[in-house]
Amino acid sequence: MLKSNLIAGLLALLLFAHAQYQGWNLFDREASAQTSRVSGGNARNTHK
Repeated sequence: MLKSNLIAGLLALLLFAHAQYQGWNLFDREASAQTSRVSGGNARNTHK
């Protein structure tokens, strides 16, 4: 059981690292939404 969890975790890590290397960004949509929300320029986004 422990070995299978370790192997599954390593495979998931390798898949994620390979995706990053290839240039796939899993969080691109959320990152672009965050930057557009911050750069909106309305007074609600400013902090003291």
